[in-house]
Formats: sequence, C-alpha cells, structure tokens
Amino acid sequence: MRFVLANRHLLAAGGTEVHFVTVAEHLQRLGHEVLLFAPELGPFADHARRHGLDVHDNLRELPAACDVVLAQDGVVVYDLAQRYPQALMIFRVCGDVFDFQLPPQLDGLVDLIVVLSDRYRRLAEACAVKVPVLRLRVPIDIDRLAPLGTIRDRPQRAVLLGNYLERDEQIREVWSRRGVEVRRVGGDVQTYEVAAAVADADIVVAKSRAALDAMACGRAVYVYDAFGGDGWVTPENYAALEADNFAGQASDRVIDAVALAEDLGGYRQEMGVVNRDLVLQHHSARDHVIALLSAIGEHAPQDRSPAPLREMARLIALQWSWELTAREFRTMHWPLREHAARSEQLSLKAAEVARQATEAARQAQRERDEALAHARQLEARLADSAASVDEGIALRRQLDAIQATRAWKLVSAYWSFARRLRRFGG
Repeated sequence: MRFVLANRHLLAAGGTEVHFVTVAEHLQRLGHEVLLFAPELGPFADHARRHGLDVHDNLRELPAACDVVLAQDGVVVYDLAQRYPQALMIFRVCGDVFDFQLPPQLDGLVDLIVVLSDRYRRLAEACAVKVPVLRLRVPIDIDRLAPLGTIRDRPQRAVLLGNYLERDEQIREVWSRRGVEVRRVGGDVQTYEVAAAVADADIVVAKSRAALDAMACGRAVYVYDAFGGDGWVTPENYAALEADNFAGQASDRVIDAVALAEDLGGYRQEMGVVNRDLVLQHHSARDHVIALLSAIGEHAPQDRSPAPLREMARLIALQWSWELTAREFRTMHWPLREHAARSEQLSLKAAEVARQATEAARQAQRERDEALAHARQLEARLADSAASVDEGIALRRQLDAIQATRAWKLVSAYWSFARRLRRFGG
C-alpha cells in the first residue's frame, strides 16, 4: 500500500514528529510505500531523509493517488482529503490543547481515528461527529532506543528530556542540593539520538513519548513538567500512567519542592531494567504498525465531496495563524510586565538616592556657611590685629584646619560640580 503521512511541520524533535517518523520507518520496513508531507520543514525533516524517508512540503510533489492518508492535525487533513478523495483517511489525535488537534467535525471526512491513550479516546468519543476509534499504544523503536550501560545504585545525574522548560530551575535547585547533576535535553538543546543523550543519566524527567523513550533506554523515569506530575514510573502505576498518556495527570498529586526532595529517596537502580521490560512488552513499534494495518483492512473509505474541503482548509489555516499570534502575545506579555516592574523599582531607588544626595548637599552647605563665617572672622583678626607674629601664625593654622575639614572639601566639590553642570547646560 501507498501511505501519505502528514503533519503541520517537521521542524524539531517533538512527540508528534518522532511518532511520524517511527511509524513511517516501520511501514517501510514491512514493504509499504511511505511519503511524508508537512508544509513547514526544518532540521527534523533532514533527519527523516537521512533515515531513508521521502519528505515533501508541496502538495503538487505528492503522487496523484494513494491508499491511506494518516494525518495528525487539522492544518493538513482537509488539503489531503481534497487531493485524495478515494483514500482511507485516518486521523491521529496527538493532543488536547489546541482545537486543530481535535478530530475534524465534518461528516464523511475521516474514516478512522487513532488514539494512543484513554485520555484521547475519551476526547474522540465525546465529539459530535462519530467515527470508529482505534486505541493503540505509543510505538517505540526498541532497537534504536536501547540501554547504553546501566544506571547507578545512587543517582548522580538527571536529564530533563523534552521541550517544556518551565520547571527546570525548581528541579535543579532541589536535586542539585542532594548531589544530583541536572541538565536539559530538548528545547534549545536538540538531539535526535536519545539513547546517547541519556546514556550517562540515572534519572530522566519527562512526559508522554519522551518518558517512554527514556524507559526504553533503561533509565529511571520521573513524570513531571509544567502540566503536572505523577512521579516515578513503576510496574504498579504503569497502567494508569499509560492510560493518561504519561501526561502527569493520572493521579491527584501536586508535586512541590518538598515532594521533589522526598521522591528522590524513592529512586532504585532496578527501575531501569523494569522500565525497559515494560516498553518491550507493550510499546514495540512493529506491533503498533501491524495492529494499524489490521484495522485498515477492516475499513473502507467514504465518498467525499471536495466542495467544503477547500473552505475548511482555509478556515483552519486562519485559525491556526491567529492562535500562533495569540501565543506570541502571551509569551511577550509577562516579560514586558516584569520589565516594567523592575524599571519602576529602579526609578524609586534612583529617586531615593537623589533625595539623600540633596539632603547631604544641603547639610554640607550649612556646614560650609558656618565654616566661611568663622574663616572670615579669623582673616579679619589676622589682617587688623597688631598681635605678634606668633599670634598670626596661630590664626593661619586655625584657618588651614577649617579648610581641611570634610565639610569644606565636600561642599567645595559640590559647588565645583554645580558650576560644571551650569557650563554644560549652556
């Protein structure tokens, strides 16, 4: 069969992008023809090509016909349904944050919905347009993602694996004080070789697919990020965490700094081997693709009219554009507020410093006026007195002592600075 797998972009390594390539590779290994389509390409598209996959960003470059379209978001599904009206349309629900991740609510568009957790199955089944739902598990390339060494009896290093950076400092602060070195892989530190990136780590902090990747690599995995946390993956809680897509919301736990510190004591060396076994039993990418192919044989494509698809494609593209703009404004909002608050604090501090400087100058002026009056008295006595030379010398010494005082020097410097300012001001 010929497959076209579609995603809105192939820019960096993320859960949807890695799923995309994993499924494509295993379909291809089973003899099927696979083409990848994404309107936006980047370094991860080059990574896919290095793995022997055919990648395109232009619909006109795709073949005229295909058997199955597997789309992962609404940004691409309408264009591909319009191009391939006779193909079986499969939509994978890959998230529940944005509307474009929801199954398309247009009758007759999608033939089968694929979900990889109970969380997303509930979402798909709650939609108004009813489509058959296939529940599979997250596919992991268990050959490429394999342990490179064992983890230590006591944890020394942890890797934060993923693209959500909001909780990094909290984990570093708590665990570093307990002798665990913490570093980030993901976000600005991209890597496509996860096994090598976590090889020296004992603990991987992650969610969703990244958690399973780390489990396959034989690491102890702690589920925690900006969206919540469930702590350690164990055989006892695996089923609940898997049903929740390892999203950190399978329990009612709220993990704070105290909980992070206490949980670190629950680390065990055997966690690495156990996690690897859980992935081998439940998440083989080959088993996933075989189950998908079996389901495809049980469904037939529906007749689709191209008329509404062009308009829906245009509307979803506009919606996504505005959502991106809104996200950019939200991202800019808080840094600007923090900058304004810091500026206000600096302004208040500067005003206080200026007030103190003005008061000090006034005090120095008063002391200088008193010193000037005393000096004039001494000079008058020196000029008019018929006293002896010794008396004149004593008076001169008194005058020199006054001019050597801190107040005299401070005020002299103040007036010198004031004269320079007046000259500068014109």
